[in-house]
Amino acid sequence: MKRAVVLLALTALAAVVEAKLPPPTPEQVAAAEARHAAEEAQLKEQKAALERAQDRVVERYHREHRASAAGSQRVSDENMPKNARELDGQGTPQGGRRPSAESHSAPAK
Repeated sequence: MKRAVVLLALTALAAVVEAKLPPPTPEQVAAAEARHAAEEAQLKEQKAALERAQDRVVERYHREHRASAAGSQRVSDENMPKNARELDGQGTPQGGRRPSAESHSAPAK
């Protein structure tokens, strides 16, 4: 009996889940379109405001850094740390065909 009640409840729940909503009325469609248009207009305004703010930041950055770039000179390599002076591949161990003295296994065949 308990199983039948649970099965009946699940069947009723499935019918509710499968139910379709009626199509929207023309007023609802018009309201949704107006809401969508308002969201698009607000998005365009926000995008334009963001672009203006980014342009101001870029202009300020260029204005402040052009003056300092004109007087900059190349830094000598003499006072640099050793690892900053090394080119890629110079400061790392170089692999060879011979196994290292630290390897304790036989060479792979």
